[in-house]
Amino acid sequence: MRVETLRPVLSGVGAIASLASGALFVAPDQAHAQETAPASKSDDATIQLPAVKVEGTGAPSTNALKTGTGIDRLPDSLQSTPQTITVVPQVMIEQQQATTVDQVLKYVPGITVSTGEGNGGISGDQFRIRGFDASGDIYVDGLRDFGSYVRDSFATENVMVLKGPSSTSFGNGTTGGAIELDSKKAHLGNANSIEVTGGQGPYERGVLDVNHQINDTTAVRAVVMGQHQDAVDRDHVYSNRVGFLGSIGFGLGTSQQLTLNYFHQTSNARPDFGVPMGRIGTSVSEPLTEYGVPRSTYYGRESDHDRMNADVLSALYKGQFGDWLTLTNDTRVGYYTRNLKFTPAFCSDLSPLSASFYGISPSTCASDVAAGNLNTAYTRWPVGGFKLTSYGGENVTTAIMRFDTASFRHELVAGVDVYYQHQEANFYTPVGSGPTGTLLNPIFQNPPDFSLNLGASGITAHSWDVGPFVSDRMWLTPQLSILAGVRWDHYQVNGANAGTPIATTTNFASPKGSVIWEPTAHQTYYFSYARSFTPPGSNITTLGSAGSLAGGATLNSMKPETATTYEVGGKWGLFDDRLGATAALYRVDKGNTSYTDPTSGIQTTTDDKARVQGVELGLTGKITPSWDVQAAYSYQDSKIVYSAISAFNPVSAVGNRVPYVSKHNASLWTTYDLAPLVHDLPGHLLIGGGVNYRSDYYVDDAMTLRIPAATTIDAMLSYDVDSYHVALNVTNLTNKLAYSAAFSNGYATPIAGRTISLTAGMKF
Repeated sequence: MRVETLRPVLSGVGAIASLASGALFVAPDQAHAQETAPASKSDDATIQLPAVKVEGTGAPSTNALKTGTGIDRLPDSLQSTPQTITVVPQVMIEQQQATTVDQVLKYVPGITVSTGEGNGGISGDQFRIRGFDASGDIYVDGLRDFGSYVRDSFATENVMVLKGPSSTSFGNGTTGGAIELDSKKAHLGNANSIEVTGGQGPYERGVLDVNHQINDTTAVRAVVMGQHQDAVDRDHVYSNRVGFLGSIGFGLGTSQQLTLNYFHQTSNARPDFGVPMGRIGTSVSEPLTEYGVPRSTYYGRESDHDRMNADVLSALYKGQFGDWLTLTNDTRVGYYTRNLKFTPAFCSDLSPLSASFYGISPSTCASDVAAGNLNTAYTRWPVGGFKLTSYGGENVTTAIMRFDTASFRHELVAGVDVYYQHQEANFYTPVGSGPTGTLLNPIFQNPPDFSLNLGASGITAHSWDVGPFVSDRMWLTPQLSILAGVRWDHYQVNGANAGTPIATTTNFASPKGSVIWEPTAHQTYYFSYARSFTPPGSNITTLGSAGSLAGGATLNSMKPETATTYEVGGKWGLFDDRLGATAALYRVDKGNTSYTDPTSGIQTTTDDKARVQGVELGLTGKITPSWDVQAAYSYQDSKIVYSAISAFNPVSAVGNRVPYVSKHNASLWTTYDLAPLVHDLPGHLLIGGGVNYRSDYYVDDAMTLRIPAATTIDAMLSYDVDSYHVALNVTNLTNKLAYSAAFSNGYATPIAGRTISLTAGMKF
């Protein structure tokens, strides 16, 4: 082997050693360019999607497959990455007027929400990907977002969903996948805009975005957001938010770039835990709105509120040393506070388990509803909420090395991921319940004897994780390559829960492997294998109650949850890469499943095994220069293949469907520019909308609580001319009764009724 061939490898090893010691220095004369660079190589750490508002037949495509992932650990384009990835670009977020991350993800098949509608639940944003919990798998610029809050989209450029276990790239968690938010950043060029929206509810929102280039390589950016919203057809539900993003970029457009971002968001909302589902006899239960309860009915109290603050500082460094070496060092520190008071409702005849554990009195609610009597009393859960302070920090250092050994081309990715989390939480205990009213006429006012007392002791816990990782993609031929990688994690939790010690340590390896065949620049075929793990006591900054971490002995005995995925797929660029198509067959096997009771938060191991397998199809880009489309379909076959009998699972669930998994999901968002059809009409006149179908799913493994199938329709009309923009949006055009979220306690959140909004914007 030639010395020249080995030199990049040796200097790459030196670079890794420097990174491990904290030094970010590589001598310039060590850089040695490879003769053949990989086909996909991004010069920017962010996802750059082409603009949709373009003119002429030579317009660039909105095909996301040709963009980079924006994540250093996944350095190739989306088309060349052997995994199902869905991107929601900025233009689609703007067209839909999606203001929260859960609204952005509405058109992504395979994602369900545990509790949401932009109001969050016990743990803030709670998403499930392919039926598996992803509440701790939200990342911003490749770094964990630790907080328990509802994320507004004002500071987000694009959203990307990576499906399938991804612990090799992201660390513990990611059983179903990961949600990556690409934040807005300072960029070269001056660009200023203001946008104001008003609509039913009432609803008012304004966003000011200012980017200013200071010199050839430096720019600053500020984004300011304010919103007030009352949900249509949901009594007493509101969501008010204020946000700020500040960004400064140094060395932009050069080989050494540093971007500093500061993010702040304050939210004041009334949490919406929806309507009870109950357990009506032995039949399958559905939300009581399916039995005639008005969608607008609110079952909480006037004292219910959800006040959240998030302050996050990030530093993103990227250095390119010749054509063969790229070093990144990304750091994120966040501080979060939350004060949540909530009152979920319950409608069921006496459940022995619930009665013995929660002290719930016997009720005739379920049998009354079954008999057609909706004017019956219901039960309020004896829980009150919490007050918490949490913070966390993470640093990920990554080296990407491209070099040749003999006749083989390599892309080696190696680095270290270190993060720390801390939480202090105290919990409210309700005193005095008072009458609830009836299902048709609930009592909203607090009774005279009612109060919420904050407990003196709660949870104080901290955790830390160290995860070195390495992967190598080697091209056996210019068309055929193999990718192999592994990450090893050391995860530790310490603390106390109401005086009971908490301590557990988990060590785990997460491997991945892929075979990738790219016969042309427009085709990719792959087979992938990956494994992930979720340790006991993970994601402590989103703990929801005093029982969120079990006692020390129980926690120590819990095994990590494991998940293994197998996926075979293809990705194609059509019509000169204006349009991208994807198809994948996959299977995810999950073992050592733990169960978290949704009211108490108590976590216990069950050793259950679950399987989700299916097919996903996607289409994104331009069919014609005037016609854009984002379409997807997924079929998910889920099954619980082993179920242990426990206090929380008294009946075996073997053979049942996995909770939160819809068999069929289909979505379509499309726009057409009518301006070329109108003589001498300047600008762009877009008409468009979306159709979203989701078949039914269950929210418990016993398959007793079901969310019905639903099809919702949205519509939009916009006109852009010169620097001006105006848009009309209608959400839930047919006023469909559907549900944005559900919780396995037995309640579901109806979506808002038909909502009309008008937006006006200007660039200056």
